[in-house]
Amino acid sequence: MDFRPSRLAVVANCVEAFIREFFDQNPLSHLGIITIRNGIASRLTDLSGSPEAHIKVLRGNLECAGDASIQNALDLSRSFLCQVPTYGHREVMLIFSALGTCDPGDVLESVRNCKEENIRCSVVGVAAEIYICKLLCEKTGGIYSVAMNEAHLKELVLEHVAPPPALAEAAVASLVKMGFPQRGAEGTIALCACHREVKIGGGYTCPRCKARVCELPTECFICGLTLVSSPHLARSYHHLFPVPVFEEVPLDAKFSGIQELSKVCYGCQQLLPLAGSKVTGVRLVCPRCNKHFCFDCDVYIHESLHNCPGCESFCEPQT
Repeated sequence: MDFRPSRLAVVANCVEAFIREFFDQNPLSHLGIITIRNGIASRLTDLSGSPEAHIKVLRGNLECAGDASIQNALDLSRSFLCQVPTYGHREVMLIFSALGTCDPGDVLESVRNCKEENIRCSVVGVAAEIYICKLLCEKTGGIYSVAMNEAHLKELVLEHVAPPPALAEAAVASLVKMGFPQRGAEGTIALCACHREVKIGGGYTCPRCKARVCELPTECFICGLTLVSSPHLARSYHHLFPVPVFEEVPLDAKFSGIQELSKVCYGCQQLLPLAGSKVTGVRLVCPRCNKHFCFDCDVYIHESLHNCPGCESFCEPQT
């Protein structure tokens, strides 16, 4: 059974949902769209942080024709991602519905170039599994999956919203200048730098050049300063330093020394299961702070809070 009403319509809806969710979870990231038609890869949108701009251009270019070229798509993507600073993460997600690739040269050379540039490539297949797509993901550390239906396709696409955990040891330290603009008062009249027209009320004022922009995060169109808000930084932080996976503790576990088996959850203070007790459930421990949690707190910490209460409250003694 094929996708209804068409593959193009279903893929467009999934991409739109991905764009909105991507910028909601990664407000400081940038995204660009490339289309493949008639064996040619074309840039649809530049790397930017405006979800509405991407969706508007995407909805106005729903066309497909001719053969697909993975090599051209990889080369064009690499030319854009090479400009990303070393502290950024470079990733390509290819939604592919063709059964082959028609390339002007050696596609394996493009795969090697992506690997050398530390570009992670993942593919979501709409048709059958293809060897070159599987090889591309294996060489670059990406994920290759094939959708079975519309719901499965959307699920596979949205799995790529969260970036892979960044290794703090491998990251290059770099200072990035950012501005925290103030929101303008309602009823004020100002010239919008992004739309180049007069607008009334709202907007944000760049702290460096005092230019007005409509939305955050963005780059100031006058001085180039990155403009963000504090919630944007908070939502992006947990992707860089994810909470470690909690380990299950056997009920008959014994601890030596001053450490004792805690009776209550460190998060909600509910009783935890012990050997011989009537309390049921599982006991989990954070490998960093060694605090014990129940299953509900484990889910809440990893999916919503993104911070371990035990690690946040732990203070090393000063020497």
